[in-house]
Amino acid sequence: MKRTLFYAFSAGVVFCQAAVGQTGYGVMGVPPAGYGTPPPGYGTPPNVPAYPNSLPPSTVSSNVTAPPAYADPYAPAPQPGQVSSYAPQGVSNYSSGPTGSSNYGAQPTGPSMVNFSNLEAYYRYVAPKASSLSGANTIGATLTVALFDPLYLKFGASWGSGGGGSVAGAAKADYDFASIQAGVGFHTSLINQKLTFVAEAGLMYASLKAQDTSVSFSDGSIYVRPALRYTPLDWLELQAGVTVSSADKYDSKMVDLTSYFRVLPMFDIGLGGDFGNTTRAFRTSLRLRW
Repeated sequence: MKRTLFYAFSAGVVFCQAAVGQTGYGVMGVPPAGYGTPPPGYGTPPNVPAYPNSLPPSTVSSNVTAPPAYADPYAPAPQPGQVSSYAPQGVSNYSSGPTGSSNYGAQPTGPSMVNFSNLEAYYRYVAPKASSLSGANTIGATLTVALFDPLYLKFGASWGSGGGGSVAGAAKADYDFASIQAGVGFHTSLINQKLTFVAEAGLMYASLKAQDTSVSFSDGSIYVRPALRYTPLDWLELQAGVTVSSADKYDSKMVDLTSYFRVLPMFDIGLGGDFGNTTRAFRTSLRLRW
């Protein structure tokens, strides 16, 4: 039985070897005839290299990319070429302004608040200390003109009227009040640019005309006014001054306090008060600088 199975197995092996030899696969790695040929109507057959069944071509053609050239990893680094004169964008001088513009990007602020070329219009409520006079609504203006540093000129005028009335049965007279002034002054900085000392000297004329009272007067005088102007912030100015004059029937001594607030580059709003030996006044003003 075993002998019969052995003979049958040997016959099968011989039959397979014969079949392989007939189809061409008896040689290792050699394809049969017609291998790789497309069927009829497929088109132009691709150019398939014989590799790996043969060595790659010895020359570089358009279809074959040349390998990279050998580079010595221990060779010195190449010398740098010419450097461009243009600064790299986004690296050097980032956000800096054009040449010569130190204030590039800053908002325009107009003239300094402590300047000496301005026009100021104001409203004052004047309260005389004399019991026979009522309060007066007054309007006025001052013009300051800068000369060569450190001098300036100042001119001013005001007009007001009191409406009379009565207090505790005592009648108060109606009256008109007017004043004019002209002076010259100088200014200088103290400690730093935020603190400025100013001094003015000039002439002042005041007139009060009242009905049915002996309070009426006209008085001309010489006045001197030293003052300090302080700007703690770019939009705020604080001013304090003392006026001393030769007036006999009007304020011969007066202290004035004012705060100015910048609302536009050349425009300020002021609030203040004047405290003299014969009157008290509270005022608001509009100041235009140039």
